[in-house]
Amino acid sequence: MGGMGKMLAGLGGVALVLSACGPVPGQASGGRPGQLAGCVTTVRGVAWGPGSLAAGWLPPGFHLSSGSQPGSALPMVTYTLATTRPDPPRLELGVSVNRGPLSALDGGRPAAMPVTVQGYRGLLEGGPPAPQFQGVYWKPGGTYLLSVVGYKLPGPVVLRAARHVSFSPPGAVALPVAPGPVITRQQAVAAARRAAGLARAPAVAKLSSWTEITVLLQADHPGRRTVSAPEPLTDAPWRPVWAVLLTPAGAAAGPAPRPVLVIIGGSGRLELTAQPGVNPAWFAALTDRDPAGQYQCPGGSSARLPFGVLTRDEQSYITAEPAAAGTGNAIISVTLKLATVAAVNKADPGLYAGCAGQECSPGQLVWVRIETIRARPGTTLACLPASASYPAGYHPKQVTQYYAISVPGNAGIGCGPIPSPLKTLEDLAPPAS
Repeated sequence: MGGMGKMLAGLGGVALVLSACGPVPGQASGGRPGQLAGCVTTVRGVAWGPGSLAAGWLPPGFHLSSGSQPGSALPMVTYTLATTRPDPPRLELGVSVNRGPLSALDGGRPAAMPVTVQGYRGLLEGGPPAPQFQGVYWKPGGTYLLSVVGYKLPGPVVLRAARHVSFSPPGAVALPVAPGPVITRQQAVAAARRAAGLARAPAVAKLSSWTEITVLLQADHPGRRTVSAPEPLTDAPWRPVWAVLLTPAGAAAGPAPRPVLVIIGGSGRLELTAQPGVNPAWFAALTDRDPAGQYQCPGGSSARLPFGVLTRDEQSYITAEPAAAGTGNAIISVTLKLATVAAVNKADPGLYAGCAGQECSPGQLVWVRIETIRARPGTTLACLPASASYPAGYHPKQVTQYYAISVPGNAGIGCGPIPSPLKTLEDLAPPAS
């Protein structure tokens, strides 16, 4: 979007790697819209498994005070001095992807002293603008940058801690395309009824993954988590699970009974029982990936997607409302494309800030939403629109159309037609129709 008005946010999401798969014969079914009797292509992917980062030596009195979510690919760990005094000293361990050479810019301090850390060249940085911090930075290979930053600690203590840090990089785990040996729908329903104590409750079961379920739940209830992931699923949220929605029988004159969501693992083990809401519309949008069902390519695309990647129908649900606000009577059209971060970055380097601080090479799969906002004949639109953030004194120009593009954690606006590289961005999961 070079030269055009834009608004950008930070990056979020899970790293997924794409690989191609050969054609699978299939024809459009005469059943539900957006469903196929067979998939035309298959999109394969991997998720980065957990990395590990830990201190092998700590100053006396220090203990683990915080850490990344279990299963994090690039963990962060903090150790703090046990004391009742406020603002105690601490050690912060971190790892990031950085394929460039080691540089003083990695710590952002003007004073960088060369050191050796576990046989590798490193830098000890300190001084302004934050003299209470001393940081050691080194690269044990060409991919990862490790750091140990001490607060209210002298440089030699921080360096000693760095020389005893242990790090294991994350590994790639193939995302399942087929569910493998899982229990049947009937067995999942029976297990859910037993777990909830609702032997005769009407039930609807869908084969999905914890990733998809939680994303749709949070989209239905923005700003608050209604269901928390159980520990067994934290490290592998892409594993196939049965989501079973039970509707208890209520008293004739009483309020409508609250549904019960029961998650049953592929082996039949109970994973979670919770009340997801009075009217869980998200469950209707959840794609049923059961290969034993009538439709072999569910989810609104002509491509089979791995478990753990939202289907087109699911992505359409969570982005149902137009992102462009304040457009009045403008005509808005929306396009969804499944692409990779690398492909999006090539089409629009500004969206990911040229992949600064973001590892583009694995081909992270992302859903890209592109809106075209057109003025009605004889009228114009303000760009940037009132919904965008721009500095005081900025005067929006009047255009006949502009576009808005968004990916998880990032968004931008361009004042004009959609650039050709974005318009021709390959959709890895084209619509079934």
